[in-house]
Amino acid sequence: MKKFLPCALACMLAAGLTCGCRPKTLVGVAFPDPPVEIVSNADFGMQLINMFNIIRIPDGTYRMYFIANPKDGIAENEHLQNLYYAESQDGFHYELKGKLMDELVEQTVFLVKDKEYPYRMVGNQWIGEKSWERGMFLWKSKDGITFTDRKMLYDFLHDTQNVMIPRGNRLKLYSRVTQEHYKNRRMTVAEFNQEGEQISDTEILAGDFLYNTAACKVDERYDLLFPTYYNTHGGTTDACFFRCYLADGPFVRELPCALNRWVEADEKWVLAAPGFVYINGERYLAFNTRTKSHETSQTGMVSKYKLIKAVLEYQ
Repeated sequence: MKKFLPCALACMLAAGLTCGCRPKTLVGVAFPDPPVEIVSNADFGMQLINMFNIIRIPDGTYRMYFIANPKDGIAENEHLQNLYYAESQDGFHYELKGKLMDELVEQTVFLVKDKEYPYRMVGNQWIGEKSWERGMFLWKSKDGITFTDRKMLYDFLHDTQNVMIPRGNRLKLYSRVTQEHYKNRRMTVAEFNQEGEQISDTEILAGDFLYNTAACKVDERYDLLFPTYYNTHGGTTDACFFRCYLADGPFVRELPCALNRWVEADEKWVLAAPGFVYINGERYLAFNTRTKSHETSQTGMVSKYKLIKAVLEYQ
């Protein structure tokens, strides 16, 4: 005889369900409190920190992965960055631990259901001499420190943070492509298995001007996208500000988002990092700010990582 969960219990276990067991509709995301700065490039003694994400590892430690140039590193080429990590016990105060890999950009580290290799990383590395001659790869790791078994996903450049969201045994990849020589850059989505084999077509996300990959898993169906609204058809780079989109496959719809009111006037570049971070039962969005443009990021640039509480609004 089949056993069924009571309706009320089923509702508590399934995200976005009402007490009548009918799906709610996500209609917006609010940011009621000001952001909390957790680290800056000066705190770590770096010229540049960028492309970070935070996960909570099995022992409860919060681990931050990011790319950076050290102050005695290669300042003249910001593409030659290395992968570092830091750790925290409370989610807000981080201690730099060390370097993990040379010459890696636009990466995300995430956990999957794999007893032997529970960590995966997706990111770009060079396959040629030019800065744009990069391929996207998937790595495995037993401990989240040493990454091996590199497998190529794409043999052309995808940039501005590649975000992989696990769903069961599937991996949903958000990235960015340039459609015409740095004009009308767009976000894409595709699915892979845990071994890095592509199992769906690569789709360009519907929705004009989507730029910079910032994808956060909401539940088993939806993702929230927080791209920096920074792109035009002509390729010009206007001031950055956030929009929020709800993604269902390759389709997106814009949602109300109050994040822009917390962006300071001198933060020329605002780049959302992937994923929500859950600290003490609260949902936070992690993001990175810069005080310089992309072209001048190596000259007196200040970059900061921040967390801001995110409240999902349903009807």
